[in-house]
Amino acid sequence: MRKTKPTVSIVVPLYNDKSFILETLKRIEKAKIPGFKKEIIVVDDYSTDGGRELIKEYKHKYKVVLHKKNTGVGGALRSGVRVATGDYIVRQDDDLEYDPNDIFYLLHPLITNQADIVYGSRTLNKNNEYSKKSYYWGGRILNLIYNILYLNTISDFITGSKVFKKKVFDNLHLETNGFEIESEISAKAIKQKYRIVSLPIVYHARSFEEGKKIRWYHAFIIIKTLIKYRIW
Repeated sequence: MRKTKPTVSIVVPLYNDKSFILETLKRIEKAKIPGFKKEIIVVDDYSTDGGRELIKEYKHKYKVVLHKKNTGVGGALRSGVRVATGDYIVRQDDDLEYDPNDIFYLLHPLITNQADIVYGSRTLNKNNEYSKKSYYWGGRILNLIYNILYLNTISDFITGSKVFKKKVFDNLHLETNGFEIESEISAKAIKQKYRIVSLPIVYHARSFEEGKKIRWYHAFIIIKTLIKYRIW
């Protein structure tokens, strides 16, 4: 009897990145993930740049979720996972800062049961460049705060490149909607004693002019969320 291939669900939160989304999806399709079926899920978080209308045209090809209001990347990720049918969940940003060709490489520790969650770490790859030094150092400071609060040594907890076992993602019972989803994931995963493995990845940084959405004030929200879940 022929064994059914496991499915990997690739969730792509989309918000005002019309110029990137089709190329992102094209590269996800081309990415080699041997032994797996791909389920590509696009969650439009109420885009206003025409991306929403564009992605509607691809409902025949991808699983498309349309938000009725803007919630944030966390809300979009959670909506995508709710409709996912895969055994594994991949979070893939819509702008190609993270390379879809890394997906199979990041899946490997999960497939071999060496981890429950895998983080694609930007800082472990010393060849990565950032559009501003402040992004790099800001991320390192946030990471230091996280590791002090949670007595850990994770190198890049706010990375947008994360891969999960589906049952692990569901067991985290995530509730935040914005960029603070990274804090919530990392806080709850440690408190629930899930195994996290970090692997170096290639990172193609974008600038604000190119559409980067995270701002300096998000750092305070991220820290506040870390403290909240540490106390709880």
